[in-house]
Amino acid sequence: MSDPTGSPLQRVRQLRLPTGFTRATTVYLFVIALVAVGAVLRLTGSIFIPFVIAVLLSFVFAPVVSFLVNRKVPRFIAITFVLLIFLAFGFLIALIIYSSFQSLLREFPTYQARFSRLLQDLITRFNLPADITSQLQVTRTIGNTLLSFSGNFMSFASGFMVVMIFLLFLLMEKPYTRRKLTMAVRDETTRRLSRVLLHITSQIGRYVAVKLFVSSLTAVVIYIAFSIIGVDFPFVWGVLTFLFNFIPSIGSVAITFISGVFALVQFLPDWNPIIAAFASMASAQFVIGNVIDPKMLGDRLNLSPVIILLSLLLWGWLWGTAGLFLAVPLTVAIKIVFENIPGLEAFGILMGTGNFKPKRKQPSEEAPQSE
Repeated sequence: MSDPTGSPLQRVRQLRLPTGFTRATTVYLFVIALVAVGAVLRLTGSIFIPFVIAVLLSFVFAPVVSFLVNRKVPRFIAITFVLLIFLAFGFLIALIIYSSFQSLLREFPTYQARFSRLLQDLITRFNLPADITSQLQVTRTIGNTLLSFSGNFMSFASGFMVVMIFLLFLLMEKPYTRRKLTMAVRDETTRRLSRVLLHITSQIGRYVAVKLFVSSLTAVVIYIAFSIIGVDFPFVWGVLTFLFNFIPSIGSVAITFISGVFALVQFLPDWNPIIAAFASMASAQFVIGNVIDPKMLGDRLNLSPVIILLSLLLWGWLWGTAGLFLAVPLTVAIKIVFENIPGLEAFGILMGTGNFKPKRKQPSEEAPQSE
């Protein structure tokens, strides 16, 4: 029955804040929460970085585990087999890299002398200041970097083992995630969360898988090309190419420049191998990065190039070098979350390229995904 004078519930509903005030409050709270989350992530990076890497790797290994489980292999045995293969492969790569860097440290005085002669020649030819070598301190910086890498190898190995532990439990937990979500949250909220998680999983899983394949292909091409040309430490350059390819836009330019400078120091005054090394790196990065990568990845990420650069700056500031490699997957996840939270859809649209029109599905088409 309705109260003619107005029920207490009706009177409460009429007491609404102005729309502008509500939106301003929402924006302020969002900014405060964003600053707080950024501070927490910066302070707890040593904990979250291995976990995030393990989550990304779980997207790659989960289909392999599911394939083995469908072939009647017990899940624990399947996970153990996959992780042992990954551990053995990672240990082999790390051992080769460590021995190569030790060899590079032994040969570093030779390269340092060649680089100093090259700088002196440039100073004489272009009338540069004589003290530019002491101001730049390039050789000292490179030497300290190599020494720090060699000294931090054990910490890298311990971090790798933490990633393996996280990855083991994530793969063990994966079959029960949707069941726990359904039991914890029900009705429309469950369906919405299921759609968000499925979208994040498919997008990031595809991105990581494609990037692993494309980066591995580029690394193999560079290893073969540098071995034929005669560039020292071709395996190290292959591994560095693999890693730098995970940094969009900047990574390919950086590794091309670094390898070109190294070839210049090694082969000068013979320009033929220098040009061959630079051309092989640049052509491999251009062809694979601009032809094969877009063909396989398509426009699924739908991230603005400006947002990609900003994400590199932000995550690089938060987590250093690891943040540069994790920037794009984390930004994709944030964008997808924005697109599926009422009131934050505009942020997801602004993070996109603007030339991609997603296909709107009917409710009947979305229902099977949440089951």
